[in-house]
Amino acid sequence: MPDELKSRNEIPVEARWNVEAVYALDGEWEKDFGKTATFMESMKKWAGRLAEDPGTLKGAIEELLSHHRLLEKLFVYASMKGDEDLGNSLYSGMVSRTRSRFVEFNAAQSFFTPEILAIPEDTIDSWLETSELEPYRTWLQDILRYRSHTLSENEEKLLANTVEITSGFSSAFGKLSNVDMPARLPEIMDENGNSVRLTTGNISAFLQKKDRRVRKDAFLGFYGEVKGNVATKAALLEGQVKSDIFRARTRKYGSALEASLFKDRVSVSVYDSLIKSVHDNLPVLHRYFQFRKNALDLDSAHMYDTSVPIVPESKADYSWDEAVDLTLEAVAPLGREYVDALAQGFRNRWVDRYENIGKRSGAYSGGCYDSHPYILHNFNGTLQSVFTLAHEAGHSLHSLLSRKSQPYHMSEYKIIVAEVASTTNEMLLIDLLLKRMDDKQEKAYLLDHLLGTFKSTLVRQTMFAEFEKLIHEHVELGNPLTPDYLNSTYYDLVKLYHGDCFAWDDEDELIATEWSRIPHLYYNFYVYKYATGLSSAVDISSMILAGEPGAVESFIEFLRGGSSRPPLELLKRAGVDLTTPEPVNLALHEMENTLEDLEKILE
Repeated sequence: MPDELKSRNEIPVEARWNVEAVYALDGEWEKDFGKTATFMESMKKWAGRLAEDPGTLKGAIEELLSHHRLLEKLFVYASMKGDEDLGNSLYSGMVSRTRSRFVEFNAAQSFFTPEILAIPEDTIDSWLETSELEPYRTWLQDILRYRSHTLSENEEKLLANTVEITSGFSSAFGKLSNVDMPARLPEIMDENGNSVRLTTGNISAFLQKKDRRVRKDAFLGFYGEVKGNVATKAALLEGQVKSDIFRARTRKYGSALEASLFKDRVSVSVYDSLIKSVHDNLPVLHRYFQFRKNALDLDSAHMYDTSVPIVPESKADYSWDEAVDLTLEAVAPLGREYVDALAQGFRNRWVDRYENIGKRSGAYSGGCYDSHPYILHNFNGTLQSVFTLAHEAGHSLHSLLSRKSQPYHMSEYKIIVAEVASTTNEMLLIDLLLKRMDDKQEKAYLLDHLLGTFKSTLVRQTMFAEFEKLIHEHVELGNPLTPDYLNSTYYDLVKLYHGDCFAWDDEDELIATEWSRIPHLYYNFYVYKYATGLSSAVDISSMILAGEPGAVESFIEFLRGGSSRPPLELLKRAGVDLTTPEPVNLALHEMENTLEDLEKILE
């Protein structure tokens, strides 16, 4: 692992993802991009004809999907190359060009959905039984759900043209957060007395350091700079929220939240039930933080004390190879096909491993139907970084199995189930590590890590989800998103979720600005899915590890499902029913059990 931040060219080739498997040269990308210039005209020839007969409709569908598939491939390549160095204008330009072409294409095919919805119900129902449209039945049925939320052709075209404009809020947020702000971050003295510049990639590692002075300096230095950007960030977030509300109201939804949940066939009650369940169980989290305060022997706890392990980790730094081996061993209960596919991916450079100057922070799993999965990582040797690898590997195998099992138009799974596979991998890794550890202190460390997973993935993401709901409701009532409102609303939630064992003084008040560095607030009610994903994963992994008959087979079937069935139906087949509060309550109960185990070890 690199000792300090390097330029892209200094990272070894084997540690970089093989994006060349998508396009070996930029010139090949340009050649394919040139083909898209005719897409708009070729789609227009179908306008006014979709109601002719099933064969005509099939032809239009196949051409639309073919064009979309190529545009997706073009975007994946450009965006991955851009994420290698966000300051590279060539690839940011290619991303912008592809987005513009997507907008043009969406405008050109804006007639598509309105024309399908204009076909009389009896007619389209009979067509769905024909051999021509049978492969697209489920796909078309999903479109037909939108009858009451679809506009006229001209209105759809206007709405399609707004996407490029409104996407600018997220794009500007990314440049400010990953390029401009990091250039102004200060240097701090690390635990060895070396001067190190803070980055968006190393801040989490610094906040896990045993030396409290280092944690404090990192927190104050990082959030001191964050605080200086909140006016701009508030304006960007307000623009994003107003965009969400504009689209929801234009399409006649009751709220932006309802509009976001509709595509996953999730009711607002599921979202509200998640928040209620977490609120009902906040005493468990407060008890956890109080326990941490006592275990760390702190007179007063601060926000920079929330991530540090309460017991020393005997293995503080993991090599990349160790992280890979642990991940593969952890997922062994899922079967040989799963393990072999993942091992092959690691060998064939699916993963972009290390942070470099200008690289996008965080981690994600990407790729498209015409590529293998890709993982962007910023591996730093911590156990959390190992868990991140296992997490993103779960996304990648979900995508791989779905794309292998489903045709293009049914291959992308819905967002509501997107975090299930990834978090199941994390639960399997935790189980492996707990079984391998005999030392009490090592088990205590891992139990604390597991509690940290519940805190960050279930409770913290629910806090973000509640914040997102509150700010959308605030704007829906006609109010502005000022920095003061955003800071005070977020700070009130942080205090509610964390309890009264913290000082809540001038140092802690800096956390009020944390909302301004959360990219998922630009993803239109995405974060709650992390919480439901963990809840589902706790249930699924428990069944698999308990050896329940059919548990592994049902899970693999779920991974292969794509969007062939409604997402909650696919999940129910794997043994989890999110229409009830039971999965969330079970996960929170497991959190309480884990805390009790930790208390017994360290009492």
